[in-house]
Amino acid sequence: MTEIKDFNWNTETNRSVGEYFPADKLDRARYATFLSRLLAQEGFDLNRPEGTQKKNYVLNLNAEWGAGKTYFLKRWSQELIVDYPVVYIDAWQQDYSDDPFLTVIAGIIKQLQLQAKFNITIPKSAVSMFKAVAPAIAQGLTKKISGIDLDELHSLLFSDDEIDSEQKQSSNKPTGSDFSPAVKALAQNLIKDHEAKNKSIEVIKSKLADWVSKFEKQKDKSLPIFIFIDELDRCRPSYAVEMLETIKHIFDVKGIVFVVATDTEQLQHTIKSIYGEGFDAKVYLGRFFNSRYSLKRPALKDFLSVHSDTTKFGSEYLESKKIELLPRTKTPETALANISVILDAFNIQPRTAIQITERITAIITNLPSGKKVDVLVLAVLFCIHEKDHPLYEEIINGRFKRTKLNKKGDTQNIRLSDYLSEKILPDDLEIDVIFFIDSKLYSKDQNCIVNRYKDTENKIKLKHYIECFFCKIFVDEMPLVFAGFGNTGRRKLTELEQADKELWESDNSKPYEVARLLIKYIYIKDEYNKITKEQYRDFIELSSPLDYMGDS
Repeated sequence: MTEIKDFNWNTETNRSVGEYFPADKLDRARYATFLSRLLAQEGFDLNRPEGTQKKNYVLNLNAEWGAGKTYFLKRWSQELIVDYPVVYIDAWQQDYSDDPFLTVIAGIIKQLQLQAKFNITIPKSAVSMFKAVAPAIAQGLTKKISGIDLDELHSLLFSDDEIDSEQKQSSNKPTGSDFSPAVKALAQNLIKDHEAKNKSIEVIKSKLADWVSKFEKQKDKSLPIFIFIDELDRCRPSYAVEMLETIKHIFDVKGIVFVVATDTEQLQHTIKSIYGEGFDAKVYLGRFFNSRYSLKRPALKDFLSVHSDTTKFGSEYLESKKIELLPRTKTPETALANISVILDAFNIQPRTAIQITERITAIITNLPSGKKVDVLVLAVLFCIHEKDHPLYEEIINGRFKRTKLNKKGDTQNIRLSDYLSEKILPDDLEIDVIFFIDSKLYSKDQNCIVNRYKDTENKIKLKHYIECFFCKIFVDEMPLVFAGFGNTGRRKLTELEQADKELWESDNSKPYEVARLLIKYIYIKDEYNKITKEQYRDFIELSSPLDYMGDS
């Protein structure tokens, strides 16, 4: 028995050898190692008593959309194929075939032929019988087909075992001579087809068992045979159910392990679409699997880095287009991490998170040369647009107003920043977003205070970002700078001068406060504060009709 070593997917695979896989950003390799050892033991264990060493085992690999099931299965299968017979089948790509059995058996034969040092074939007669039974009879969709009464046919084919002998003798149940010739002829053909199909199944199971035995003797391969079924939850409902039935009843051969990857909740909806909403799809699915293993949802920042076009957030692209984004970041991954802080705070689900990120990317792509945008403002607006559209309309049009009664019973206005903070968990409000201060951008202005700070990464808590930057655009509840300080006769400072003064006078022993003032200075100096709510409304309204439909 081959010892399974820890898989390492930290680097991308060789593009010139086999299928290419990027580095594993979701830390899935350790799950593949764990499951490999488990399933290898379940399918074939010499330590079990004679006659029980080989087992058939079916695992449901459950993961919601975007968790990387296909990447996981494909890379996992490529690790295993070095030492085990492996078959990978994309059920969705074969959905057009109408016959799950043919999909599986064709995939098994085609792929095992490349791995076996013996002949892999099945008699054509055994395969040909799997389309024999009339679909209309199996589904019971209509009362009559081509003049044949299906109730008559059912009575002729099947006896009612629940009727005792006395009831049978006294019943008026028709005899064989009472049925129409067409019904009797069809019944005879169906019986023959059913018998032939059963014989075909026996032949195929015998062949599969024979291949298991031969692989056991093949020096470069170990048991069990691994068969991976991917994308089942994307298939037509009837096809998905038939595929499970096929795996359960036809391919239940000892020494073969199936891994069926699904978004199990979605698959349950698929099954209910066939059997009705009151049907217990969870119990039904339990019939087909020995166990279920659920991959946890990845952190949203890792999720976005896998599914998003990171190049649009990179300095090379931005410089080539002569456009600017705030926050500036050292890497595209940090930019996506900043966006994910916003999305997590508003409890945005993975598919919607991708959709929002796609829209932000589309806005960046459409920025004219010399223009700029704060992507965190976009992220907050998109979240509100998705979660509470009437609130979005109030904010974007500058009409936000909420009131409450204070302890004295007087009406008091609620600030937008406080109102938004109530919709976000306290812990999320304390999470930092990162701004990179690139002093090279200000090197021509020797007097610019930013040059004191060189290249630094500065952090600001989400609650302070919402209060000091986001809300300033839509309601003037807290100015970015104070409106001057002078005594009578002295000139009031401009916003930029006031921000500069505050930064010069800041206490360096309080790095967070310095960072906040530095970010405020940059916001004013680079004129992000001059991007109006009308401009942000145009960004949102132009891009919001763009709906993400999933990776192809």
